[in-house]
Amino acid sequence: MAVNFGYFVKESASSMRRNMALTIAAVMVTSLSLLILGVVGMSVHAGNGLASSMKERVDEIRVFLKDNVTTEERASMENFIRKMPEVKSVKYISKEDALIEFKNMYKDEKQLLDEIEGNPLPAEFKVRMTDPKFNAKVAAAIETRPEVSVDETGKKEIKNPRDVVQKVLRITGAVQKFGLVIVLAFGLVAVALVSITIRMAIYSRRKEIGIMKLVGATNWFIRVPFMFEGVIEGFFGAIVGIIVAVLVHTWFISKLEAAAENVHLVAGSYMVLLSFVLIVIGVVMGAAGSALALRRHIEV
Repeated sequence: MAVNFGYFVKESASSMRRNMALTIAAVMVTSLSLLILGVVGMSVHAGNGLASSMKERVDEIRVFLKDNVTTEERASMENFIRKMPEVKSVKYISKEDALIEFKNMYKDEKQLLDEIEGNPLPAEFKVRMTDPKFNAKVAAAIETRPEVSVDETGKKEIKNPRDVVQKVLRITGAVQKFGLVIVLAFGLVAVALVSITIRMAIYSRRKEIGIMKLVGATNWFIRVPFMFEGVIEGFFGAIVGIIVAVLVHTWFISKLEAAAENVHLVAGSYMVLLSFVLIVIGVVMGAAGSALALRRHIEV
């Protein structure tokens, strides 16, 4: 006997219309849980990408100099750094060169450049290590030099990207753990709501189901429309979640990529894969809610 999928879809749509409020609630909670999952996935992926991008430069530290450092003092400090066996190379960048680099980096930010008066940027040394594990050791040795500038708190101004990488990875890990707990909680609520929606549909059609059983309808014929209903709710919940996740990517992730000097943290291919995963999870959540309701509230 041919399977009439049109009948099943029609029956599912009719049941969803009869319980519209619960249907909308189930779709919204499903979409919210999948949205959180999508945002967590993008954030973790972007954080790992940012950390990977920064790891390529973790063997370099930047040492900023006081404005009143003389040529002789600068040469003495450069010689001090070069003598360290852990140092691979040393590059000096003058105040003038630093300003040129800054203007090239922000050439599209005319308003920002117009607000700059004079040259507020310090001269610096870019010091590369033979191995990133020596960053802290070399930085500690350079901190003893009086030529290094200090910030408002009195701390020597030496930028060590290795510390930033570790911080990014810690934040990414925390977001992943916290986000997955929230996703699990909302996912359970979504499954429960789908189950309640199906239960209401079963209750509203209990006489019809009884008649179908009396005339010999098979088990699967009675169950399939309710399964379709849960799957449809999960599918539309996933679609809503994907749309909002794409908007979040456009608004937030793209800004993060620009801040990371146009590094592509979340590529289009990842968004396609993420969308597919969210749809699959949404359908599975809907099917799980339907199965739960059918197992407990219908005897066929």
